[in-house]
Amino acid sequence: MPALHVQLGQSARKLFKSLLPQVPLAIVIGLAGVFNIFDGSKLGIAGFQAVSAFSTLSNELSALGSTAQVILGVLMVLAAAGLLWHLVAAWTISVVLLLVTSAVNIAQSHWGVSLILQALVLAVLLMTRRHFTRSTIVAQVLFSTGGILGVMCYGGLGSFLLGNGFNPPIKDWATAFYFTVVTLSTVGYGDIAPASPEARLFAVSLLVIGLGVFASAIASAVGPKISGELSRLFKTKEHPMQLEDHIILVGEGAIALNTADELARRKLDFVRIVDTRAESGAVRARVVEGDATDENVLRQAGILQARMLIAAREDDGENAFIVLGAKELNPGVKVLAVASSPRSIRRLKLARADLVFSPAAVGSRLLADVAQGNPILPEFADLLDTGHAPAA
Repeated sequence: MPALHVQLGQSARKLFKSLLPQVPLAIVIGLAGVFNIFDGSKLGIAGFQAVSAFSTLSNELSALGSTAQVILGVLMVLAAAGLLWHLVAAWTISVVLLLVTSAVNIAQSHWGVSLILQALVLAVLLMTRRHFTRSTIVAQVLFSTGGILGVMCYGGLGSFLLGNGFNPPIKDWATAFYFTVVTLSTVGYGDIAPASPEARLFAVSLLVIGLGVFASAIASAVGPKISGELSRLFKTKEHPMQLEDHIILVGEGAIALNTADELARRKLDFVRIVDTRAESGAVRARVVEGDATDENVLRQAGILQARMLIAAREDDGENAFIVLGAKELNPGVKVLAVASSPRSIRRLKLARADLVFSPAAVGSRLLADVAQGNPILPEFADLLDTGHAPAA
């Protein structure tokens, strides 16, 4: 029983650690987004009114207009969902949105609970940046397209509704969207200018939201690529890879970390390719920082001299691209691809992987053997806990 309690406690701690920091951050940002959607839509949200921080936040964002408040709310909900998947695009959008709401807060001289909450969440996001490293094309397109369309709709609708506040007045949708593009491009007001106080406040809000969304879209799309290129430009000569007949291990997840531990324990020569060095783990190994689908990164890791490459990223699609790139550079290298789902085994084989390994499938069969009472191979005996407490 004591051993069982210890095992349950360890499992609970592992589960709790796996939820940090993305789940608490997603809950806070998601609730703020839902609150602003309801408040901007003028729907009843009596339950939220009891939370002073969210109530104050809605009052501040309402200064930008109900449409802007709804758009910001939708972006917050999307960002919260992306944080759960450790997406770098979601992290970038969250930081920009918090900066926008904080700027509105400070501009209105509101120094209360809401500003403290925003500053706290922003600080946590900045400190936990290394936890949000996933960058997929789908996520970049979704966040970038959604943000840009939202800003264009906000600018067009707002300028059309406030048409009489401009000189000359805006009376059609084409002119409204023209004014939006002119404002966001920051080329100045030569033919249409905001004249009334309401129109000027709207133009300010359009600039703040629009430039923030455009900046975050560009940063999430090209920022990691630029950072990787600059890093390789200045650090190429720091870690020259002169190994031969070595193993290249790609990935940062639990499978890759445990594999690195085992390779190091067996004193096998290997090189790791990781997105950032902060994720290389505690194992002292040669590390190449960059995108493993990039030909230059594979060459830097010594793909031409390697005898094996292990593609152990958590995304099966990325593993497939890594397999294709490795085989194109060195057709003779043996490639082992890790499949997160048994359904991906066939696809990875089509990508020319020599061997595909699915930890989920192997683990499920091992558990079934244990449940059925079948003998376990001696090689796996040390990985199973029989539940008996060790002798004193």
